[in-house]
Amino acid sequence: MTSHSSEKSKRAMSKRIQVAKQPKPFLGGFDTILRLPGFISVVKALTLIATASVVSFASQLALAPVYGDIPSSLYHSKISTAVFVAAWSAKYSPVRLPGSLKNFLPIIALYTPAIQRYLFRYSDSWGPKSGPIYTEGTTYYPILFLTVLHSALLLDLRNVIFDSVLGVLSLSFFLGAESYVPSLLRNHIGSSWILTRCGLPQLFGALYALLSPSLLLLTAIPALYHTATVNTMCVTTPALNETLALSNYTMLARQESNTGYVSILESKTEGYRIMRCDHSLLGGEWQRAPKGFEHLDLGYKEPVYAIFVTMEAVRLVDPPPKNPKPRALAIGLGIGTAVNGLLSHGVETDIVELDPVVYKFAKEFFELKLNHTAYIEDAIGFVKREAAVEKNRKQYEFILHDVFTGGAVPASLFTSEFFSDLRTLLTEDGVIAINWAGDLKLQAAKSIIMTVMSTFNNCRVFREDMPEKDVETAAVDFTNMVIFCTRSEKPYTFRAPTRTDFLGSYAREQFLFPKYEINLEHYFSNSSKGILLNDRSIGSLVEWQQTSALGHWKVIRTVVPPSVWENY
Repeated sequence: MTSHSSEKSKRAMSKRIQVAKQPKPFLGGFDTILRLPGFISVVKALTLIATASVVSFASQLALAPVYGDIPSSLYHSKISTAVFVAAWSAKYSPVRLPGSLKNFLPIIALYTPAIQRYLFRYSDSWGPKSGPIYTEGTTYYPILFLTVLHSALLLDLRNVIFDSVLGVLSLSFFLGAESYVPSLLRNHIGSSWILTRCGLPQLFGALYALLSPSLLLLTAIPALYHTATVNTMCVTTPALNETLALSNYTMLARQESNTGYVSILESKTEGYRIMRCDHSLLGGEWQRAPKGFEHLDLGYKEPVYAIFVTMEAVRLVDPPPKNPKPRALAIGLGIGTAVNGLLSHGVETDIVELDPVVYKFAKEFFELKLNHTAYIEDAIGFVKREAAVEKNRKQYEFILHDVFTGGAVPASLFTSEFFSDLRTLLTEDGVIAINWAGDLKLQAAKSIIMTVMSTFNNCRVFREDMPEKDVETAAVDFTNMVIFCTRSEKPYTFRAPTRTDFLGSYAREQFLFPKYEINLEHYFSNSSKGILLNDRSIGSLVEWQQTSALGHWKVIRTVVPPSVWENY
């Protein structure tokens, strides 16, 4: 009996040894499937990655008023991708990273506004290329790294090949969410405090605290205090004015909106009032006569930028429209200089402005006349909708196209398709004026002029100022210009303005009549050529504008002191 039991035990032992010696499948097989992350871990990881995509958007929002929208985004996507890959791979590091690192996520998020406020003071020395990288290197990129690392640990399959596939899928999810978030949130920015450049980091901090609660949260109390009482980005306008007073500027109003951070500033020393949108100026008025022109002060608030006055020259085109009561369409408002000029002459005017805050501030601080019709919407949708109307279509004798901001233009508003729809809204004897600012030596300028000329007739281009003597050999020729075109093939001139055309304005006396015409035949004879811009080729304009935006950043820093741009 004992011998029989002993033999059975030996046979069982032998089977166990044979099973133990069987090799495991290389790819993990069914065993890997059994180790798939649980539902809660997957949801938590996806929530973390989705949150990181919103943090990305918020970080770019915070940088735009100091560096501009385009410079802030130059390297953002590439660095974000590199950080994501590095973080996902970090779990395979020979040095085991502690899981408690995730507890720093809410701390960094809550300290982000304070760190940004401190680092913005170095923006002028760092410049528009390096500044965004340095700033996000201490705020957003650490958050992204820890978020992805924590997500990778939650989704760990303990198999390099399966984990790599999962990492690629996670990166795709992140990039997709990152590209979708702006369209989801942009129109809601500024609608509540939490949806602001200061409120969003507090929201992320709270969310990360829920996902990674720890006693480390107590170290964020100073950050919360700074946000609530010290940070001028987050507290009331009077607190900000104490800082701006050191530069002799006063903030009259500010509000975040769908196109950026919009504010009204006054220079105490120079005596002008300007409207700011992120790192750009939409226009301004002299509240008193500038130095040297005191004798010309007739009580009229002169515009700071003369180019907006030149656009009013659509009224001077000869022969004029046959309609004794012409109508005008303004694409883009700014502070309303040209629109007010047309309204003062009795021209019935429709305004299409994307940003409701720009429209609001133009009325409150720049006396935009009220006898107009405003459409607060995207110009592409408005123009396409109105151009598609078959019966009783709106048509205009004058169209003003002025959407330049931040060293760039919305590229989709400079395509042949958009101009074709605008042509449909222009009467047969009407005239369109298109404002553009940039370097005439670059392909962008030539491409825009070519595209406009391919749609309209009799195009003439005037620059704001007289070209330098060495303009032919100079490397750069930056200027404001207005392109005047008609639908008619008949040639036209500009009649001499009368006293009533000037509206009592010295600026109109000097700049209403277009003076410095560009010889287009000579201009296009140079070696550098442009391309026809349409919905398929518009990516080229987007790329070209990166150079333009960097140049504009440096120019605009000479108009308003760096300290004013940095404190918003």
